[in-house]
Amino acid sequence: MQYIAEKIIVWHKSSGRHDLPWQKTQDPYRIWISEIMLQQTQVSSVIPYFKKFIKEFPTVDKLASADEDLVMRHWSGLGYYRRAKFILQTAKIIVDSYQSKFPINVDELINLPGIGKSTAGAICAFAFGGIEPIMDANVKRVFCRFYGIREWSGKAKTQKYLWNLAHENLPSKDIKIYTQALMDLGATICKGRQPDCLNCPLQRKCESFKLNLCQVIPAKKPKKTIPTKQVNVLMVEVNNQILLKKRREASVWEGLWSLPEIQEFSYIEKWLQDLWGATPFNLVKQGQHLAIFSHYKLQINFNYIVLTERINKNTPRDFLWVNRAELSNAGIPTPVKRLLRDI
Repeated sequence: MQYIAEKIIVWHKSSGRHDLPWQKTQDPYRIWISEIMLQQTQVSSVIPYFKKFIKEFPTVDKLASADEDLVMRHWSGLGYYRRAKFILQTAKIIVDSYQSKFPINVDELINLPGIGKSTAGAICAFAFGGIEPIMDANVKRVFCRFYGIREWSGKAKTQKYLWNLAHENLPSKDIKIYTQALMDLGATICKGRQPDCLNCPLQRKCESFKLNLCQVIPAKKPKKTIPTKQVNVLMVEVNNQILLKKRREASVWEGLWSLPEIQEFSYIEKWLQDLWGATPFNLVKQGQHLAIFSHYKLQINFNYIVLTERINKNTPRDFLWVNRAELSNAGIPTPVKRLLRDI
């Protein structure tokens, strides 16, 4: 057995994580949900969402038959909402095309929405015992430090090299322990900041430790200027109800309910006229709210208006009036929830 596999498998028995809610199961459905939730999200944030999600959708059949709004509501606050749309799409495919049974090989899994090569490898390893590699952020960091790789791991050439290393280090047995150990080592010992090298089982042969490069490796992504986008939204209230609009367009909030957007605030009267008839209103507050994402900042300019009456009682398609007390349970993006709470 290779050095890395041998060392971390032994280490994991005494120092790894053993009580995560998606462990101690071979159910590919639960493993899949946990792996999707863990994409770019920390374990501590995922745990409560995973428990509630599985309670609401205990099987792939239950998920496949669920309403999109309900799925989005249980994902609200976890971020990267396209993942929620992907799991709903994948659940339907698994039920319709695979008779509710998960594919057992990587090639079939990566053809499903939202499942990449690393996620497919994790599902195969944990659910089916397949000898497949993974390459999440924690694993990249472990390999970069151990082999002294100074290039940024996002480069195509570096990624290819890392995947080759991942294949070379696969053990012939104990794949589940090995895979979990790699994740745990990166999350608890070989951390991005302040790595605990003195307690690392790979210290003796780690190139970065020997050359005192653990604060330099892995290389940081080359900095880019983060653009700031702007959007104008309306918080419309009448009789303690807030107006929401379903996001249909492909975007970071696709499928969620949000505040209606308007091109210019000077168009408010026309916008209200077109949707609700000649509806009088009072402008209560104006302001801005900044939301920061991984690739850009979003400046949300808002006008808070209260309708004195609603001439047209019919609610157009994709709009919804929600009682103030029920806003916290709606499938609303976290920045918008914060904005509503602050107002």
